[in-house]
Amino acid sequence: MRILHLTDTHLYGDPSARHYDRIDTTAALRGVLTRLEGLRDIDVVIHTGDASEDGTAESYRLLHELLDPFAASLGAPLAVVMGNHDVSSVYSDEIDPGQHVAARQDRVVPLSGGGRVVVLDSSVPGAGYGHLEAAQLDWLRDVLADPAEAGTVLAVHHPPLVGATALLRGLDLEGLDELAAVLEGTDVRIVLSGHYHHAMNGAIAGIPVHVAPGITNVVDPVTAATSEQALALSGASVIELDEGAPRVFSSVFPNQGDTAGDAELPVYRFSPEQVAKIVEAAGR
Repeated sequence: MRILHLTDTHLYGDPSARHYDRIDTTAALRGVLTRLEGLRDIDVVIHTGDASEDGTAESYRLLHELLDPFAASLGAPLAVVMGNHDVSSVYSDEIDPGQHVAARQDRVVPLSGGGRVVVLDSSVPGAGYGHLEAAQLDWLRDVLADPAEAGTVLAVHHPPLVGATALLRGLDLEGLDELAAVLEGTDVRIVLSGHYHHAMNGAIAGIPVHVAPGITNVVDPVTAATSEQALALSGASVIELDEGAPRVFSSVFPNQGDTAGDAELPVYRFSPEQVAKIVEAAGR
């Protein structure tokens, strides 16, 4: 199984809108897709959430106008996960009516060759952190009780990891122990996530976890000591699954939607005081 992993496009319904008053997110996504035109042998394209910034029907139509033909050109199905900036009910009504569990966009995407992608919606309306309801975990347990011939890829926006920065830790996924208990001993081969906007690898219940870099910007998790910052970069990952451990390849390149045109200039830089206010407003 060979997977193209995209995440965090933050598209707007209004074409004049700019992310942090700077990034044309549509142009950023177009730039990434242009960079990826030479890809071959992709079995599935997975977008792990924050597809939209404003949660509008127009933004979701735009997402599929761009990604549907791109995935089709690869001969691959497209699976889209809901993130904290998304509005699951709007996406459902606009794109996928009737194909979800309760109000959540939880579903199974079968793949040729006997594999499958299980999509979990970890969004919490009005919040930035992630949460999985007990009913979702019960549903996931029932799905995983019947293994897929070629294994399962679990896709969830909020990574089942601990974030690298104070801001990300304040907006993490709740209930990691409960999720780990459901995943342990199942056919899940890898968990794919977004949200952090930077590449990261880890594990839950002994299962590899990969976070892809963001398309709208890439967070700097290393040199940001007293402040949190993101750079005008875009990224994507390719994951290869065979009999051994997953092979993960991530690329980062200049953001084609950067209206400032200066990749060295941070898209944002938050002080500790600003981080505290964001976590207070959007965290637990």
